Amino acid sequence: MVKRVSKLYSANEMLEILKKQWLDTKDIQALASVSKDKAREIKKNIAKNLEEQNYFLPTGLVPNEKVVEYLNLNIKYLKKISEN
Repeated sequence: MVKRVSKLYSANEMLEILKKQWLDTKDIQALASVSKDKAREIKKNIAKNLEEQNYFLPTGLVPNEKVVEYLNLNIKYLKKISEN
């Protein structure tokens, strides 16, 4: 059985989340439209990669820039469609 994400976020809502410097599991869950477990896995992968490069991260948070890169989000496109 396929689980459905409870809500798909609009471009405006996604851009609002992306204004934050640091993102948590809930933010990643919204941006990627995935379950909480999958969002935790994404956050863990990003954090592990950064820690291997000797970055120190706030507990439970990862940098916005790395989430955008990991999810391959197109910020220009989100801004463009949010104007309409």
